[in-house]
Order: sequence, then C-alpha cells, then structure tokens
Amino acid sequence: MIEKIRVKEVASYDSAGIEVNLSKINYIYGSNGTGKTTISELLRNSDNQKFSSCNIEWKQGSPNFDLFVYNRNFVEENFSIHNDIKGIFTLGKESTEILALIDGKLKDAEKHQDRIGNLENNIKHKKEQLEILKTSFISQCWNLKQKYDESFKEAFTGLRNNREKFMERCMDEAVSNNSQLFPIGELKDRVESVFNGPQEKVGVIPIIDYDSSLEHQSIFKIKIIGKKDIDVAQLISKLNISDWVQQGHIHMEDTDGICPFCQQELPVSFKEKLDEYFDETYSEQIHNLNSSIEKYKSDTLNLFERYKFLVNEDTPFVNKEKIASLFEIMNSTFKENIQLLERKSIEPSRSIELNSITSYLEQIKSEVEQANVQISELNRVIDNIKEEKERLIKDIWRFIVEENKSNYDNYMSDFRRENGALVGMEQGKVQQIGFKKKLEEEAIELQNQLTSVLPSIHEINTILKSFGFTNFQLAESDEQGNYKIVRENGEGANETLSEGEKTFITFLYFYQLINGSNDQDKVYTARVVAIDDPISSLDSNILFMVSNLINNLKKKVRSKDSNFKQLIILTHNVYFHKEISFNKGMSNKKQPDETFWIIRKTGNISHISGYEENPIKNSYELLWKELRESPNSITTPNIMRRILENYFKFFGNVDVNEIVEGFPDEDKVVCNSLLSWANDGSHHVNDDLYIDSNQEQNTIYFEVFRRIFINSKHESHFNMMMGELPLEIDEGKDSEEVLVSREIKLAMEQAAVSQE
Repeated sequence: MIEKIRVKEVASYDSAGIEVNLSKINYIYGSNGTGKTTISELLRNSDNQKFSSCNIEWKQGSPNFDLFVYNRNFVEENFSIHNDIKGIFTLGKESTEILALIDGKLKDAEKHQDRIGNLENNIKHKKEQLEILKTSFISQCWNLKQKYDESFKEAFTGLRNNREKFMERCMDEAVSNNSQLFPIGELKDRVESVFNGPQEKVGVIPIIDYDSSLEHQSIFKIKIIGKKDIDVAQLISKLNISDWVQQGHIHMEDTDGICPFCQQELPVSFKEKLDEYFDETYSEQIHNLNSSIEKYKSDTLNLFERYKFLVNEDTPFVNKEKIASLFEIMNSTFKENIQLLERKSIEPSRSIELNSITSYLEQIKSEVEQANVQISELNRVIDNIKEEKERLIKDIWRFIVEENKSNYDNYMSDFRRENGALVGMEQGKVQQIGFKKKLEEEAIELQNQLTSVLPSIHEINTILKSFGFTNFQLAESDEQGNYKIVRENGEGANETLSEGEKTFITFLYFYQLINGSNDQDKVYTARVVAIDDPISSLDSNILFMVSNLINNLKKKVRSKDSNFKQLIILTHNVYFHKEISFNKGMSNKKQPDETFWIIRKTGNISHISGYEENPIKNSYELLWKELRESPNSITTPNIMRRILENYFKFFGNVDVNEIVEGFPDEDKVVCNSLLSWANDGSHHVNDDLYIDSNQEQNTIYFEVFRRIFINSKHESHFNMMMGELPLEIDEGKDSEEVLVSREIKLAMEQAAVSQE
C-alpha cells in the first residue's frame, strides 16, 4: 500500500508542498478549491509530467497494487454522452469450488509477495553494506592519492578531484596492469626527465681525449750529459758538474777565451774539448727534452681549455661540483709537473718523473660518460615523448597497485562475500516473482472461466431500483463487453440524465469496478481505492446510501482475507465526513489504522494538518466542547439548555421539567430560573446581547445544570462529557454506575449516527 504522498509545485501547492503519511483508512477533509482534486489526480495519473515534482512512496518498494481513483475526471472519462461505458468483469457465483481454488492461489501468491518484500528489504540492507565497503575502499585509495599526488600528479590527471573515479582507476589497474614494478626513486627521476626535464634535445658531451704518454716520456728520466771518452769527461762526471759546465759552455761564445766563471784565460783547445764533450748527441737530447716539455705543456693546457665548460657552464646530468674538484687537483698536479720540467730544463743531467693526472681524468671521463648516457636517454625520450609518458604513467600506476594491494585484496574478499549473498537474494527474488506470477496466471485462467460483465449490470440495476431510480438502467451494449444506459423503453438515456442521476450511477459503476476490473485478467488483484467527493449533487437519502457503501468498503479493507488493502477518502461535506468516519462498535474513537487530515488554503497556497482524533465533530459534542472551553460566555445558559434538550429527549424522551420536579423545593426555583432564561434566550436570539449574564450567574446556572444530571442518575455522562471520566469503562464491574455508563456509551454511538 501507499506509505507517503508528497505534493509540491503543482496547482496551489508551493515548492515546500505537503507530505501525507497514510495508514489503511485515511480521511482528508477540505473546502472546495483547497487542493483535494490535485491529490486524487496525482494518485490517478502520477506519470503525468505536471506531477514531476510530486512523489508516491509505496511500502516495500515499487507498487504491487492496482490503484482505483474516483473523482470528477473519472466521471468525464467514463461517461461520455455519445459513447458506451466500458464493461466491468466480475466473478460469477456458479462454482464455489473454483472460487476456493482462485482464493487459495491468490493467498499463496500473497505469501510469495511477502517473501519478495522481505527479500527486497534484505537486498536493500545488503546494498547498504556494499556501499559502506565501497566508501571505505574509496577513502583508502584517496589516501594513497594524497600521499603521492605531489610526485605523480601527471599520472593522476582527470582524477585528482574525484574520489570515486580514482577508486575505479585503482580497480581497473589492479586487474589489467602487469608492468614491471620500479622503485619510487626511479619513478621520480623519470618524472623529472619526462614531465619536468627539457623538452628540447641536448648535445652529447665530447669524449675527453688526452695522451697520457706525455707524462711518461723517457727523455724526462734520462740524465743528459756529454761524451764520455773525452779527457775532461772523467773529471766532469766525477764532480757531477755536467749541467754547470754546460752552462759555462754556452757563455764561452761571448768571452773570447776567458772562463765565464773564474775570469781566467782558458787553456788552449779547451773550448774544442768542451764542444766535443757536448756533441751532436747531447744537442739532440736537449732538443728532444725541450720539445717534449713544450708538448706536455701545450697538450695539457689545451685539455683544460677544451673542457673548462664542464665547470663554468650548467651541463645537464653533470656533477659540476665533483668535476670542478677534480680539475682543481689536476691543475695543481700540472703546476707541480711544470716546476719539475723547468728544473730538468736547467739541469738536463737530472732524472725526473711527472705526477700523473690520468686517474683524475678517468674519473671525469666516467662522469661525462654517465651524463652522455642520460643525455642520450633524454634525447630518445624527447624523440618518443608521447610513448614515454604513457609508459611512465603505466609504471606509476603499477606502483600504486602494489601500494594498494592489501586494501584491494581485503575489499575484493569482502565484496565477493557480500555480493555473493546479494546475488543469491536477487535470484531468490526473481524465483519468488516467478512463483507468484505463475500462481496469478493460474488464478486468471480460473477467473476467465467465471468472469463476465453481466453480474455487474445486475448489481447496479438492483441498487438503482432499491433507491427509486426506475426510469433508467444499464444494459449490455451492442459492442461486446460494454454497457449502455437506457430508459425503460430501451432508448438511450445518456443525454437526458440529471446531474444527480449521473453522479449516483457513476459512483455505483465505480463501486462495481473496484470489485472487478475492466480487464478480465485483473479481477482479483490487490488494490488501493481513493474516493474524492462522490456526493456533490446527491440528496440526503443517497448520501446515506453512498456512505453505507463506503463503510462496507472500510470493513473489507480491515479484513485480512480481502484484496482491498487501503482506502483514501477526500471530501468537503461535513455530514458525509461524519457518516463515513463513524466507527460503529468501536466507541467512535480514532482507530490505529486511521489517519485524519484537513487541507486549508492560505494566501492561495495549500497546507495540510494531521490530527490525533477526528477533527470533524457532531453538533452535540461541539456543544459540550464550547461549554468546557468558554464557561463564562454570554451564551453559556443557552448551551446548557440545548444540551439538556438533546440528551434527555434522546435518552428515553424524558422531559427536563419532570426532572426538575424531583428537586427539593428550595432548589426548584433555581432550576426553573435556568430553564426559563435558557428558553427565553434560545427563542429570542436578538435579545442575547442585552441580557445581563455575569460570571456569578453562570456559576450558579452551571451548578444547577450539573445537579440535573446528578438527580437524574446520569452523573457519569456529565463527567465523561466534561472530561472528568474516561470514556473506557472497566466492564468487569457490575456496579450501577458502570451499567449506566454502558448505556450512555451505546446511546452516544447511536446519537452520533442520527445527529447532523
């Protein structure tokens, strides 16, 4: 059945709208134009686009009931002047055996529907559990995103602001990504290269070329001295003064036979002997020495010059600080070697060994080679930048998959378990739906053996005659399965029906329709009925009949074996509302399966209010209510008089004056005073404004009023109506007061039916 109706943004309902929580039987009262028909139209035609902001909420998910709605649009659609009326299929009464079979199958179908409802609740709960698991996994994935977002933001493009999409990508990668797993450091380096590095190609660093043999020339180790077989050679060699003599030999050219050292005249042929000592071999060695020194200097300086850019410029992938340090050591070593060579040049007889820079140079070459590898990789990446980015992103996600592995495994384990249960429930639901459908189809097959439109014609015509509508009736139309309205002579009556006749026969047709169907296959389906103002143009006798039919429908709704599950009644007629809301045998109190509502329109906007009890009271109850709430009103004595007349006249046709005669003489005066004033006030309404009725007099009259009930042994009724005695009586007691209360209780139920 329907649990809730929401109406907004249509007709007189604003964006806030109304919300109506429904039970089995529901009464909605409202004056004409307050918005009742909008509610009934929503129920009748909820798929209409104008109700897009409204909602009907069914119990246990989607509706499994047929919904029947009676309102003015139902009348217009079903009773055209020129068209026949669509026939109503109902069950015949020929075979109680088949009816019992139908009833049994439909009851079994209801059991399956109950199981479907339970499964739907369990499915809903299981889906909520799955959603909780998913939410937790989303958070775990998002924590990883937050952790690595700064390092791998390029790989997360398009997902950085969407938790669920990031989780879905994690799920996809966990299944499909089988790339090699790289450590995070390497991935970060590749990010720097691919995403943050130069986007233009870089030139390769030239290979360092240096002839290290320059440092190890044999001439540097050879002691260069003169010819040994000259007579002066022995002395020079003994004194180890070859370099000193060689210096003097050089200066002899300009001394004209004078020793450049001692200034003495040189011996004859001494110069020739020295020339012979420092012969051509010596000269060649000296020349070789000098050229070797020069080549060492020039080649080493050239090396420094060619590769100083490694220190002075920012070359990609080069450890500039390390190379600068190595160059500094090499330069220092070179300077030391120059000093050694300079001494060798002055003293050719010395043997020297240069300090090598080769080891430092090899370190620089290694750095350059590594840099060139990276430069080559960079250039290759730039040549294939698109593919490299895709490969790197895939490798990053492989890393994320590994980081998320335990979360993913736990989630998938829990998901498979819960989802397996969900699939089982959904399969069970499909199975139960199949069982239910099969039973319903079997019931329909049985119904088709019994259903006909003729019983409905007979039922409607019988009711029409019983209420004096003898000048028209229903007959079977020429078109099979339809009705037509005819006069006694067989002529069509559609065009000559009065408004009251049309309204009454329309309601009878609807009443038969809810007990059957226009569709032969849906005669015995579960159903919800909504009735909107069926008595607008009816007289009081027909109002009573319609009320009686609706009260019978209420009994069916309350019956466990009935296919009627819910009733919604909307009306603007107070008397009709009183008749249909009266619960005979139930103390006329609000029942647990009832709701009461009043629709009001304020500022052209409809509002609805719910009530804990029936807000539409009969006139007798309203008199007592006014007495309780306004005991000092100017009309209070007249209210008392009307209560006395209504109650005692109904209860055994008792004359109130006879009750007064039973008072002691001293009280009769006061009693007669009340009745005299009250009668005068009731029959001369215009004089009420001029009667001096103060609070003290009202107190006296009220005491007399109370004592009339006490002296007539109806004090229990007085207490009950004044709110001093509960309506529920402990029927386990047999005291006179209880017996009187029972009688009063029954009388009040009967009075509620007869009062307007």
